Amino acid sequence: MVPVERVVLSSPPFTAVGDIFAHTELMAAPVFTSDSVSTKTRPNLKVQDGCNNRCSFCIIPSVRGASRSLPLESVLRETQALVAAGYREVVLSGINLGRWGRDFQPQLRLEQLLRSLLEHTDIEKIRISSVEPMDWSDELIGLAAGSPRIAKHAHIPLQSGSDHVLRLMRRKYRPWHYAEKLRKIHEAMPEAAIGADVMVGFPGETAELFEENRSFIEKLPFTYLHVFTYSSRPGTPSAAMPDQIPVGEGRARNRILRDLAAQKNLEFRQRFVGRELKVITLQAAEERSTEALTDNYLKVEVTGHHPVNTWMQVEVKAVGTESLIASRVCSLS
Repeated sequence: MVPVERVVLSSPPFTAVGDIFAHTELMAAPVFTSDSVSTKTRPNLKVQDGCNNRCSFCIIPSVRGASRSLPLESVLRETQALVAAGYREVVLSGINLGRWGRDFQPQLRLEQLLRSLLEHTDIEKIRISSVEPMDWSDELIGLAAGSPRIAKHAHIPLQSGSDHVLRLMRRKYRPWHYAEKLRKIHEAMPEAAIGADVMVGFPGETAELFEENRSFIEKLPFTYLHVFTYSSRPGTPSAAMPDQIPVGEGRARNRILRDLAAQKNLEFRQRFVGRELKVITLQAAEERSTEALTDNYLKVEVTGHHPVNTWMQVEVKAVGTESLIASRVCSLS
């Protein structure tokens, strides 16, 4: 995406300095100016920051502090400001988005935030960014599956499919818990994009444990993966762990999972050849095509130049290297 100017709708009149762990309120998130609609159609609205988890590889709690949420009223106000500026889709984001509202008294849930956005704003499409597996409740899955205004897309951090490695990472779920959540999401939304963050080369990840991870991933209906090679962070528990994996071995494992993810993504995209899909245009990709995105997170190259931030119906003609190739059937807005 092209970088664009951002403005803060509401901000404090001074710069506060102090203990980050003492911060209990998240200030209003920035939104984009109306001038930037011509270059960006899917702004991020940060509604949560910080994290209360203590994964052994992560430095975020030390630098971002405890989990804190943008108040519901502020989220609604910011979303309506985006609508007024001409945006049609918004991406809800956070360091640990699924914990939104847990710091309020009384507590709220992400499901309640989504229902309020659907009921009290005119945003046409809501895309949920990364949500931890334990926060995908049956209610959240049902809401995402049942509303045409919520994108059919679930990004669920995994990190490892090995139970032993997950315990070393101090993650709060087991592989069978994770698999059950994915099964429910896939059954409720068979054509949803389902992705995950995966880490390879974690200290103590033997060749056998990596194969356990690879086999676990192979069996699940992922449509894409974000694969990371472990990198030691000073001050984290994992930095002092024994059995550190050589960088070269970690990179080799990374390539194996990236190849597996590419194959899964190709198979997913091939399912849509010959079908008509609704897309939102993003920006001109090259001389003869326009980039677009489907509800279920598929990149599409639409033949011809078309205005950005426009819904249209397209027919998928072929599968490209990383996208679908399509032609416009009609504009929808």
